[in-house]
Amino acid sequence: MSEIRFSEIFRKVHANHPPCLQDEWLSQPCRLPNGALVDRPVVWSRRNGPWRHVDLLWVGAAPGNAGGKGAGQLGAHGTRIPFGGDVAGANLEVLFGSIGITRNDTFITAALNQLPAAGGGEPTFAELSARVGAYASSLHLLRDTMLAARPRMIIALGNVGLRALLAAARLPQEGSKLPAPGKLAKAGLRRGRASTWPELLLPDDEFTAAWGAPALPWLLWLTHPSAQNMSPYARKETLFHTRMLAARTALRRAVRQTLGWQPPAKRAQLPVTGIYALREWRELVGPRHQLLDELWRRKGV
Repeated sequence: MSEIRFSEIFRKVHANHPPCLQDEWLSQPCRLPNGALVDRPVVWSRRNGPWRHVDLLWVGAAPGNAGGKGAGQLGAHGTRIPFGGDVAGANLEVLFGSIGITRNDTFITAALNQLPAAGGGEPTFAELSARVGAYASSLHLLRDTMLAARPRMIIALGNVGLRALLAAARLPQEGSKLPAPGKLAKAGLRRGRASTWPELLLPDDEFTAAWGAPALPWLLWLTHPSAQNMSPYARKETLFHTRMLAARTALRRAVRQTLGWQPPAKRAQLPVTGIYALREWRELVGPRHQLLDELWRRKGV
């Protein structure tokens, strides 16, 4: 049933891209009904992760484009692979490996699943509120994604990801309003610390009923991997490096304490199947990530 639900979401997301509807892996860039390429493709497909219930769901801000502002090949805009090809993506792979998972085991989404109009950075409120295919807004899409994946823990990468997922879980009662940063603190949410869903920001009854699991997921708020955008190259005493280690430590602690996992002592090499077998990964993303990964391993990470 979960795969059917993901497929339904895919069809709604790409309702304005008829060619995509025949290709759930998005082997080709998104196109309009007249065949023209979409300026800002929607990065939501089987490339985001398995279409089933997952233990961990990751919510970022918006796809980047490795500095190309929509013109380059690397980044999610060009590859339709979230967190693919830039330093943030390589850092995320380090976090995955630190707890013994890969992209084939988890699902990655975002507050806005397309390159922001500015060519990168955080999405605006207007962008989050705009229609996405047959969805009324990106928050409606995020809500459905959470319910389809039904993870044991949702990991918010940065402030926007956290505020968006909390808003998406409360749409009927609060509309598209994002909780203010002060409200996050008042609710008891702290960066780097796993938390049960705070009473002050509980989902609406419809969301809770649809969740259908014994309990709502744990929440973990981490610094966005792009905040350490120089970290593979940075000296160990710099904030770039120490913030990355802090995120890794928080993640390992969270899955150990809440999910009962025992993270591996060393990161394994990446697989060559599933998402890692995609042409864009093999030819574009993989080589770039491998170079950055080697820098991390030399630093003992």
